[in-house]
Amino acid sequence: MKVSVALLLLCSLSLSDGQTEVKGLVANGENNQHNIWTEVRDLRDMLVEQRVKLDMAMKENARMNERMKIGETQLNAFKREHAEQPKVAFSADLGIRGNLGPQRTEITLTFNNVFTNIGNNYNPTTGLFTAPVKGVYYFRFTACGVQINQSLGASLYKNGQKIVSVGQWHNHDQHRFASNGAVLQLEVDDVVCMKLLPGYTIYDSPDNLSTFSGFLIYPL
Repeated sequence: MKVSVALLLLCSLSLSDGQTEVKGLVANGENNQHNIWTEVRDLRDMLVEQRVKLDMAMKENARMNERMKIGETQLNAFKREHAEQPKVAFSADLGIRGNLGPQRTEITLTFNNVFTNIGNNYNPTTGLFTAPVKGVYYFRFTACGVQINQSLGASLYKNGQKIVSVGQWHNHDQHRFASNGAVLQLEVDDVVCMKLLPGYTIYDSPDNLSTFSGFLIYPL
């Protein structure tokens, strides 16, 4: 009788331990499953975040490419515009060694010592600049005089019309200078030149003291 009771108690304890172990396994499985789903959700959120960042980066890259295309288009247009724009510029020295004048009438000065003549629109033989295109031009000139008892003077002409002049009266000291310039709007084939004033002189030397220059600012 005592043996039977002992066996029953032992079986009861064994069953209790088994149920506890099973419950523990089930609990652990549920915890593991919960942890897996948590990790899956975290991974999903991370992927969504990365996708948003990737979309933003692709849009920004597209905007940058568009700006680059616009900049390249503008640069090409600028290059074409300047490639098509005529290149006009000249600078020359009077080229004499000593004094010219005085004369009774105005004479066209021929600046035949040419430094620059881009476009070949200045003729050093005649002293005439002929405008190749309609546009705005700038001209500059300097005259030197050394004769004490003679006056220094020269004028800039456009199509035979006096535009600006420089001059100094006689009884001046050695090596006096006078300069002037003008911005002119010219039509095609308009002519610009320098003339020596009647009764005046101009001087030049190997130092290139009397000069005449001009260039196209922009066409119209």
